[in-house]
Amino acid sequence: MKENEKISLLLRHADRDDIPQGSFGNEILLNEKGKQNAQRFGEILSERKINRIFTSPVGRCVQTAEYITKGYGNSIEIIETTSLGAPGLHISDEKIAGKFFLQHGFDEMYKRFMQGEKIPGIPNIDELNFRITNFINENSTQNGMTIFITHDMLIAFYHFSINKKVYTKDNWINYLTGLTFRNNELARN
Repeated sequence: MKENEKISLLLRHADRDDIPQGSFGNEILLNEKGKQNAQRFGEILSERKINRIFTSPVGRCVQTAEYITKGYGNSIEIIETTSLGAPGLHISDEKIAGKFFLQHGFDEMYKRFMQGEKIPGIPNIDELNFRITNFINENSTQNGMTIFITHDMLIAFYHFSINKKVYTKDNWINYLTGLTFRNNELARN
């Protein structure tokens, strides 16, 4: 990483146990493997300059930020924001989207999103892209790395909005993986 380079990491939280059927799973925290992996991830980044970590306020995301910081070995400002979850910028109406999610499940939401169909409580592809792109760009202003910890659903929807990337069960977004952007390369629509 160059000294004058801005890097934005949009990451899924670390490992957790399964979410019960018919639940949003916001109460599910990191398991031991997740805690260890997040700390190890922080250790790997210890030679880099990390500016801040923005995180969904959902417990497992906050824990991921805390364990990354622990592994990093220096203090990093952690900022909780509902832009990254609970509900997140990929949701325009939490109650309506939540009802649809519980009734139809994520797979159906994702399929409809990719087909450009209107999903109750979810912004269309262009609006979702605009919201998340602006959030990342507005908060990645310093040279160094800014980390954004969120959920697989936001990453899947956003990645599709950028370049039509499709995730399946075979290539789903693993824990502590996601998207990397350099020097605010995200285009504003």
